[in-house]
Amino acid sequence: MNVVKQYKSVVTIFSTMSARGIKVKPLTRENFEPYGTLIEAPEAKPTISDAVLDYWGGIADLDIESPQVSFLKVKRREFSLDRIERHIRITEVFIPLEGVSVFPVAPPRNVENPRAEVPLNEIEAFLLDGSKGIVFKKGAWHWPPFPLTETATFAVILSAETIEKDLDIREIKPPIKIVL
Repeated sequence: MNVVKQYKSVVTIFSTMSARGIKVKPLTRENFEPYGTLIEAPEAKPTISDAVLDYWGGIADLDIESPQVSFLKVKRREFSLDRIERHIRITEVFIPLEGVSVFPVAPPRNVENPRAEVPLNEIEAFLLDGSKGIVFKKGAWHWPPFPLTETATFAVILSAETIEKDLDIREIKPPIKIVL
């Protein structure tokens, strides 16, 4: 059972369970399905194929009003998840540009409820080796990736209004250890 306290715009989640760790999993279509869609080389026949290129159209659907491309640089830090966030109005895209990292996620639950609890027992972490991007479902919980390299960089696609109008951040106490 969780006890939730409100502090300004950040909710702190206290877990009554003992400190636990989550093991990093490989990023596969099946493993990631509860959280969103992978951006990866499709198994299907290309939409266009000739001597110059193979092109696959429509590999992921986005639900983003006023989309903008942003740049994210994450820095190496302790593999301890002490916060998590979600966006309930949009999907969000992360495309790795450089580095290898671990991405903590939890499935969307009660997306329309602004006081919905974070499903702490369902948090997982995935290895991003730079070969696949991800599109989060609306309401999927996540936190900036933890680089295995000194830094990792991403192109992030989200709404121009996300930071001001669609950012639900929660603190997690005690933090959850991410185990490689």
